[in-house]
Amino acid sequence: MKIKYFKNKKNILSLCLFFLVFIASGQQRQINGSVLSDDGQPLPGANILVEGSKNVTTSDIDGKFKISANEGANLIVSFIGYLEAKIKVTSKITYSIKLQSSSNNLLEVIVVGYTKEKKSDIAGAISVVKVADISQEATPNILTALQGRVAGLQINSGGTPGGNDSQIIIRGLTTVTSGSAPLWVIDGVQTTSSSSLNPEEIESIQVLKDGASAAIYGTSAANGVIVVTTKKGKKGVSEFSFKSEITVNKLRDKISLLNSQQWADVEYQAQQGAGIAAPTHPVLINNGPGFTIPQYLDPNGLQTAANTNWVNEITNDTFSNNTDFGYRKGTENLSLYTQLSYSEDNGIQRYTSYDRFNARINTSYKLFKDRVTIGENFLYSKFNEVKANEFENAILQNPMLPVYSNLGDYATIITGGMQDKPNSVANLWSNRKNEQKNQRFLGNAYLDFKIIEGLVFNTTLNFDKGTYKFNTATEAFSANGVIPSVFQKITTDDVDNDYLATIFTNTLKYDKSFGKHRVSILAGIENSAREENFNNNQINGVNITDPAGYVINDNAQYKTLVGKVEAFKISQFGSLKYVFDDRYIVSGTVRRDGSSRFGENNKYGIFPSASLAWNAKNEKFLMENKYVSNFKLRASWGINGNDQIADYSYLSSYVDNTVGNVVEFSDYNISGTGLGTASGVLQSRQANPDLKWESTEQYNVGFDLGFFNERISLQSDFYIKTTNDLILRPIALSINGESQPPLINAGSVSNKGFEAVLSYKSNPANDFKYGIDLNFSTYKNNVESLDTESNFLLNGVSITKKGSPIASFYGLIADGLFRTPEEVAVHADQPGKALGKIRYRDINFDGKIDQFDRTIIGNPHPDFIYGINLYSSYKGFDITLFFDGKQGNDLYNAQRAIGDFDYFSFNHNTNTLDAWTPSKANSNIPALSTLNSNNELQPSSYYVENGSYIRLKTITLGYNFDKALSKRLGMNKLRFYLLGQNLFSLTSFTGFDYEVSGLSAGGIGVAGYGIPHTKSMTFGINANF
Repeated sequence: MKIKYFKNKKNILSLCLFFLVFIASGQQRQINGSVLSDDGQPLPGANILVEGSKNVTTSDIDGKFKISANEGANLIVSFIGYLEAKIKVTSKITYSIKLQSSSNNLLEVIVVGYTKEKKSDIAGAISVVKVADISQEATPNILTALQGRVAGLQINSGGTPGGNDSQIIIRGLTTVTSGSAPLWVIDGVQTTSSSSLNPEEIESIQVLKDGASAAIYGTSAANGVIVVTTKKGKKGVSEFSFKSEITVNKLRDKISLLNSQQWADVEYQAQQGAGIAAPTHPVLINNGPGFTIPQYLDPNGLQTAANTNWVNEITNDTFSNNTDFGYRKGTENLSLYTQLSYSEDNGIQRYTSYDRFNARINTSYKLFKDRVTIGENFLYSKFNEVKANEFENAILQNPMLPVYSNLGDYATIITGGMQDKPNSVANLWSNRKNEQKNQRFLGNAYLDFKIIEGLVFNTTLNFDKGTYKFNTATEAFSANGVIPSVFQKITTDDVDNDYLATIFTNTLKYDKSFGKHRVSILAGIENSAREENFNNNQINGVNITDPAGYVINDNAQYKTLVGKVEAFKISQFGSLKYVFDDRYIVSGTVRRDGSSRFGENNKYGIFPSASLAWNAKNEKFLMENKYVSNFKLRASWGINGNDQIADYSYLSSYVDNTVGNVVEFSDYNISGTGLGTASGVLQSRQANPDLKWESTEQYNVGFDLGFFNERISLQSDFYIKTTNDLILRPIALSINGESQPPLINAGSVSNKGFEAVLSYKSNPANDFKYGIDLNFSTYKNNVESLDTESNFLLNGVSITKKGSPIASFYGLIADGLFRTPEEVAVHADQPGKALGKIRYRDINFDGKIDQFDRTIIGNPHPDFIYGINLYSSYKGFDITLFFDGKQGNDLYNAQRAIGDFDYFSFNHNTNTLDAWTPSKANSNIPALSTLNSNNELQPSSYYVENGSYIRLKTITLGYNFDKALSKRLGMNKLRFYLLGQNLFSLTSFTGFDYEVSGLSAGGIGVAGYGIPHTKSMTFGINANF
């Protein structure tokens, strides 16, 4: 009996234990964990979802999370840019989950024309810039950072402090008179200036290159569109960031100039070449076969002859720095990002500088259960700069002149016909306080209202307000014991300008999926207004030598320009996109713009586009292919406009010919009295009520290929881009008098090109990672028609005419030098021809060399441009090398016009030491002469050189501290790095900088005396905490 009772108790106990285990296994338990990257860094804001439920959470700033789940359930962990992970819940309570980096960016959401779309749904030619790449550049200027990194973008970065003189064109030059800069859309604000944008503020950059992608922006989009989204708060993140860089800059390329004795030798040789039997020079002593430099350069002995390298004297190695401090926070309803930044760039020239302070705040807040979102993006930017360019003066200045006189003040040449060569160091000092002060307030405020599921109304007010102030603060200096008389009558400027641009946009968006079908519809209206106020006062005749300060002379001339310019634009636009089964994509847009900048008869225009794409990867025959991760074919067509002309250009303009108390502009006797000049009003420009915008039509076909989860990817595009109704100003005829002829629409230009981007990334799971990004683009520019009376446009050494590229170089063909007397004798009639002189080709065979022998002698447009990015990392170390280059473009080296010839007693290039003489009969440098009898300064192919180059633009070596050490230092991330910029380049160009030319039709490829670039080394620290 007892045994039976005991057995029953045992059975009951076993049954109870079974039910307890069953109940325990069915109960949810709190699980603790952390989400890490493949290199062990925490991933804040990662999503953790219990599969098959609505139970979801996000990781905190340290990558940690807590969630309740049953044993046996699956946790789905995801984070943008990483492969999704599925983790089975076991009896463990704590989990450490590492996510592997993903190369597949097809699900990436990008901003495109008032909407956001998945990259896999894009049918146009859109380049997505890697923000991590541009952060490799130690520059406050976004254009400098973008140079070479996007196929189809051609950028000439400026050499001024801050890089604000940089220029950019997309897919070739498409205009002659209008502006060629692309439209920038910064958080929805449309502008043509990116100068106040700090690269460290940027979250993403998209470049809309084809007509269809840009057509939604209508009259502003012909030159392409660059869409910038700045950083926002992230859900589950509360993080401070700090970045600081200090940079040492020095002149990139050495400029080879003559020293004093070399200059004397060249001068002696040039005077002999001019036929002077006993060569003399007022500041030199003839001593038999050559010149001797005297001890003193003036009779009073105030200046001792020197051996001055004037380029070295006006330049110095400088320091610059960038400092950024940011904070971002995100909750269920709030998104917040703020940043303060300061950049200081001391120019390579003495006393020049640039500094900028930026303050940004971006916020958004969700209300009424996510039905309403309100937000703003505000940027305040204040930047000051002291600009100058003394390189031309320094390069041409005589090396004998010392910087300082024997009295301790500045020196200046006072004899010998060289008084016009200023002391460049003194000039920079005198103008060191001429500071330009700029302020800009850029941003928007918006509201999103979800009317029903998929239907959203948005209203946004964008604004861009800026001020520009400048007051002359030139200081007089003493030279050779006296203050130069020029300071008794200088010209002063008092400038106080401001502008306000507003854009009020209202859109209605509908996005809905129906099974395999998805439809996106956008409709919108937009009103734009811009007002510029200017108040410029100029006085010619101010004495700044008086101890009392600036004193206005009795005979001073006054010029005051006060006024306001207004421009308006009204727009309606819409787009429609249809996606079937994530395979077939069809979309179209249309925009109607009305602009006050154009004639009464052509104020309105319509700009349509259409595009289609086939995501072949989502077809059954490729869907299961584990090697092919992406295969898409794209085609698009669109028409864009270019409204970058001056306001009121279609109207007649008149000017008062009186400036202060002086009659200018015309000697015509307006009064009709026959008593000489009289004040009055002159017509300065004629009207054209039919003036309209240039329109650019573009066809684009392309494909995207990806393999092995996008570890290998290729994007390629072919395009034909034709701009019609070119805005031109025809050559003035005598019948016009002093009035400019009106702007007209008369011509077309085409750009036909090809672009490719190839990327390879190693396995992200490996400790040693590496990759390469290549971008390549080529285009052919051609003027298709030019309907002007002359059928061509001349601009200095450039010509624009039918059948040739815009701004082709135009001049005589230089066929080497005359080597023998026989060559001189039989050659065509060429004034000044002689041994050692340039021989010009008689292309029309009329027996004489004149203007009718001029022809196209060079093409400033490159055959192709490219960028190469190489990177690798191991554990915490990483190294990146970025190369960029151009191939096949010609440069017109205007520096050689004086550098190779001895005119006006300027200094010269060292190659003049090898100039032709009977003993140097094989030299290719023309014989020297103080005369210009052979007219060697005229435009010719002698000055045209190959402008191709390849350079190591940046090299970066960095170290990321491991998580444990960073934590001990109170940080989530800590990184140190060294960055070198412009350290190495290869080019055959003989000028001092292959980047000093512009990119507009007025100066593309012409290498003058611009500010040369620097090479630099930067030490930086980047920390998050």
